[in-house]
Amino acid sequence: MAGCSSTPDVYAPPAQRKPLAVSQPSFVGSFVTMSDPNADAYIVRDIARSVEAGTWRWTNRRPELQFYLPSVENRKFVMDFSIAGATFSETGPVTLAVFVNGQPLDKKRYEKPGQYLMELPVAPALLKVNALNTVAIEPDKVWVSKQDGVALGFILTSAGFRQ
Repeated sequence: MAGCSSTPDVYAPPAQRKPLAVSQPSFVGSFVTMSDPNADAYIVRDIARSVEAGTWRWTNRRPELQFYLPSVENRKFVMDFSIAGATFSETGPVTLAVFVNGQPLDKKRYEKPGQYLMELPVAPALLKVNALNTVAIEPDKVWVSKQDGVALGFILTSAGFRQ
């Protein structure tokens, strides 16, 4: 009877992978576009969950994002955004204050509506290597809806750290 049994199939062992450390989130990198399907993983607060026109999102009073940085040397914070004419007509010029890991980085004033690219060098001392880093952008004025009280800041297309 032993001769009638079939031999078991042989399979290679599964591929071995290094487990992710807690400080290595695979879904968060150093830069994000709001059209990215994983963009919600970067959003900490005050950024709309819905993507408008397939490319951008509204921000609210103090939008905050998180980014994972494997290195901190020669980094600059880059943000592609717009000041909407509809909100600007009520708020007037807007100053955006940028904070990295809770520390002030810079302030920029925008005198007219339009599309802008902000590029700010970031000192390595403000950043954490192999860890999540937060960036908050605080407009000095936001537009507030008279119907439902929703506050709109600016339109965010992309943001993050570049070398």
